[in-house]
Amino acid sequence: MLLAVSFLIVVASLAGLIYLKRKKWSFSKRVVLAMAVGIILGLIFNQMLSNGQGAVLSDWIGIIGSVYVKLLQMIAIPLIFVCVLLAFTKIEIKTNVLKVGMTIIGTLIVTAGIAGMVGIITGYFSNIDGNSFNISQTALHSANEIQKSYVSGGEQTLTMPQKIIAIFPSNPFFDLTGQRPSATLGVVIFAFFLGVAYLKIKDKKVKEAKLFKDILDSAYEIIMSVVRLFISYAPYAVLTIMIATIVNNDVSAVVKLAKFFVVAYIGLFVVFLIQLLILAICGLPPVRYLQKAFPVLSFAFITASSAGSMPMNIEMQDDLQIPRSVSSLAASFATSMGMNGCAGVYPGIIIAIVAMTQNINPLTPQFLLYAGFIIAMTSFGIAGTGGGGTVATIISLSALGLPVGLVGVFIAVEPLIDMGRTAINLNGGVVASAVTCKINRIRLSQVK
Repeated sequence: MLLAVSFLIVVASLAGLIYLKRKKWSFSKRVVLAMAVGIILGLIFNQMLSNGQGAVLSDWIGIIGSVYVKLLQMIAIPLIFVCVLLAFTKIEIKTNVLKVGMTIIGTLIVTAGIAGMVGIITGYFSNIDGNSFNISQTALHSANEIQKSYVSGGEQTLTMPQKIIAIFPSNPFFDLTGQRPSATLGVVIFAFFLGVAYLKIKDKKVKEAKLFKDILDSAYEIIMSVVRLFISYAPYAVLTIMIATIVNNDVSAVVKLAKFFVVAYIGLFVVFLIQLLILAICGLPPVRYLQKAFPVLSFAFITASSAGSMPMNIEMQDDLQIPRSVSSLAASFATSMGMNGCAGVYPGIIIAIVAMTQNINPLTPQFLLYAGFIIAMTSFGIAGTGGGGTVATIISLSALGLPVGLVGVFIAVEPLIDMGRTAINLNGGVVASAVTCKINRIRLSQVK
């Protein structure tokens, strides 16, 4: 009976959102309302339903949110490919291409390192005693299994030169399916070479170059039409994802790890403030920027998918008047490297906690700088989907010679922290775009 009532309440809430759309409520207002209602209903259902009933409700209503995220992920790779190519059709000076790309990559790596050091400092001052946690066999097994998969075998065991080689695709069409961990980078590289080829022929073979550009323009308009169609259903996805996430989580486990949860969000908030400061220096006023970015950041927060949020990210950067030649590259790279949240703050906090259990002071300059460097380097190739933070943390701990068992304890609250991490990841991509424009003297139009 309670389960049936819960389903009816969810259906009524979805119907209410449809009604508000017909009443011309703005998209951002409906997203915020959906998030608020989702949190309230999620908490109510968490207490009202048994574990079995909660799982059934979560499975069924989760279809809407899960399908929505998969649809965005489905369009992400084609969008990356077309956007990167289209960027080359808007570039006037050939020598700027490499500089723009390297500036974006450099910014993402540096900010990931800074975020990691912020995490270490936050973790140190949190006074969380890692020895006070009871590392169960289940938690230890989970951490060890991830370590075996990503550290004792697979792509992450490669040396840095081998990692660089692995980035380049041997079969670009396979990368277009998104099957490799570094598939996004592979697609960008393939599109990069096609773009360079376009620049070489555009003055010599004007007719062919124009045809190529026209095809890209048409492909972009069609893909973006699909993206806008998908995004228009965001409020319904947000509502169901929020409910399913809260219903599925053990509130008692969250309470037990509440201090770590709070510390993680403090670290993320500090990095967010640093990002806003950088954006202000680059000419994007924080208040006006947040007005534009809030719906996108909210969506990234709720879906916990950097790759799934990428289409909205690019659209938002269009509104900020960031040139497509920059934003498309930055948004693409930011889904698989230099993630300020997943590969920066989160590993940093846990590194500090674990280091102190080994009688290591994480704030000594040598350790802090070295750990920041390790965090920045391990940020390469972390997939833009849920759980990347755990993988990045275990790789970083292993590289520093620290035990990984404690990571398994924090997996209980990781899905909730992952939401905040993803929003910071997305914001890091915008920072990379803004810094690139500043360094390369690409003028940003006034954000209104």
